[in-house]
Amino acid sequence: MTSYPAYVQRLLDQARDEGQWYCGQPEAAALCFDVLALFPNHQKADKLVFELFCDEWLIYDNRNALQQHIDEWDDRPWQQRRRLALSFRFMSHWVGWQREYEPGYEHEQRGPTDVADILEAGHEQLLDAYCIGDNEGANMAWATFSAACEKTKEPEAALFWVGKQYAQHGFFADSAEILTELCARFDTKDGRRLLAEVRWWREHAHHIPWLPPVGNGERYRRMMAFIDPHLPTDEAVIRDLRAASGKPDHWLQMPPLHPELAATVEAAVAELSLKPPPVESPVDWNFLDEDDGRPGDLPPWAKRLARDFTPDLAEDLVRRYRWSRPILSPLTPPRHNPNDPPFEPDEFFDDDDDNDLEDFSGNLPV
Repeated sequence: MTSYPAYVQRLLDQARDEGQWYCGQPEAAALCFDVLALFPNHQKADKLVFELFCDEWLIYDNRNALQQHIDEWDDRPWQQRRRLALSFRFMSHWVGWQREYEPGYEHEQRGPTDVADILEAGHEQLLDAYCIGDNEGANMAWATFSAACEKTKEPEAALFWVGKQYAQHGFFADSAEILTELCARFDTKDGRRLLAEVRWWREHAHHIPWLPPVGNGERYRRMMAFIDPHLPTDEAVIRDLRAASGKPDHWLQMPPLHPELAATVEAAVAELSLKPPPVESPVDWNFLDEDDGRPGDLPPWAKRLARDFTPDLAEDLVRRYRWSRPILSPLTPPRHNPNDPPFEPDEFFDDDDDNDLEDFSGNLPV
């Protein structure tokens, strides 16, 4: 059995103590990632992060936060990557994210100045994959980032910047590869710390408890057949955007593989698809396949938003979210740390006003 310094157990005990309270899980997980940065194979720290993430109120809050960007019935693979990226940004309390906005650390936000233009071009290509699912953009971004890292006089800063971009956009495997190279070439405490967190998300991405099951877009297409059957497909949207920007449209015209090579690739993919059984989810997602596609009651967060807008803007918001399904809150109240100052959400959100929008949302045309 591996022996670890005594301070490691103290950090894990502190994480358990902080993680028992409402909203304490991100800070608690950060302590676990501090341990994993020093001892990457520490199983207790790895498992404790997942235990912390299974808190029912954390799941509830993250589901509601993600729903404001992506409906839970949208099972397109690139949208699942966006959910992962957003979840990572919600949960990561690594100090580097805040530090890059402080005076004197602007270089961490923009990257090395001698290749800033190249890095920004790669970032825009990565956004094509992140925002619209054009995976060709991710392929192009990798080549662009690689060129920047070879050209710059500050390779450590460039690798670190690229690793952060991949992590923030949900490309955890790419981020881990870049950060592994960074740590192999340079002695960087920040690099090791971020790598530990990215590795955890890469390994656990398939069972983050507040994420709906991974799909192939079938559920999305089913719902859109109710909502707007004439909506352009993702492929059509990407094709139009490529045409508007003058980019080549070769992504739908991939050259055919030699039959023997195609058989080899197919066998390899089939082997990779034999994944271990998924971890049992604390959320019963069966309701996603039982959705009748009809407009329903707005989630509470959407009603609150609508109250903050003029009638015209509120009506547009209600139309936009009328297929976003309310998420049931946990039956047990959240456990607040008695040492924290009290927070009363009713001071900011008056739930009694939710009924004000019932007639308004119900009178919209289907």
